[in-house]
Amino acid sequence: MSNVTKSRKEVASMWQLCLALAISGAAVMVPDMLFAASPTDTPIGNIFCSIALLATGNTGKGLATIAITVIGLGALLGKVSWGMALIVALGIALVFGAAAIAGSIGVTNMETGCSTTASWPR
Repeated sequence: MSNVTKSRKEVASMWQLCLALAISGAAVMVPDMLFAASPTDTPIGNIFCSIALLATGNTGKGLATIAITVIGLGALLGKVSWGMALIVALGIALVFGAAAIAGSIGVTNMETGCSTTASWPR
């Protein structure tokens, strides 16, 4: 075997060792990060809750109403297939039913999974 082949194998094994160490370090730290705070106590959790509340609040309801109206008119006029209209309706049902679905499989114990104090960062 040439020196170049040995060198490449050594570099590859060193990369594998570094990756194994990084993964094991992350695995050791994950439990501490998960239980450090609840999702609404972190800035990223607040942002996600704000987006969820925006999508299911009055803004989301208004956009869903407009979407169903436009897609329904398009389907009646033959510009959009009825399959696409059903897909849009199913998507809207999934968006507004996501909190109930997550609650039923045990992800959250609240209706929305977010506190009502979540708002956009100021």
